[in-house]
Amino acid sequence: MKRFSSSLPARGALEFLQGSDGMASLLPAAQRMARLQQDCMVLLPDIFQACAVLQCSQEQLMLGVPNAALATRLKQQLPKLQAGLQQRGWQIDTVRIRIAPLRPTLAETHSEPPRVIPPAALEMMSALHDSLENSARNDALKAALLRLVRRRD
Repeated sequence: MKRFSSSLPARGALEFLQGSDGMASLLPAAQRMARLQQDCMVLLPDIFQACAVLQCSQEQLMLGVPNAALATRLKQQLPKLQAGLQQRGWQIDTVRIRIAPLRPTLAETHSEPPRVIPPAALEMMSALHDSLENSARNDALKAALLRLVRRRD
């Protein structure tokens, strides 16, 4: 349930929604969905952090899950979730589950910077390359070591 996040910083998203009349009308619904998402996170075990509130209308909550296995496990938690939400003031009579691969957040789409191999490790790989005897058995390993050392130089 921890997937509910904005690609904008919290303050920037709030200012963006408040910036125009059309967007400002979305703010109460967005805040309501965020509160519901937070309550679901509190009520469900950590294994369900990949789940997300997709929709809440007419006393029906729709949760998105990334796969069928998680959906099956979530079905077992529905009575507890529904009761907990009702205790927190949500008028939820039905909870439905939809298998829907969730889109990654902006933070998840950024790749990590390339890992740097320390110079000492590169020297050791070069020395290993030079120390291996030339044979058909070692050719693939020697070629891989050579590519790695040359790429990092």
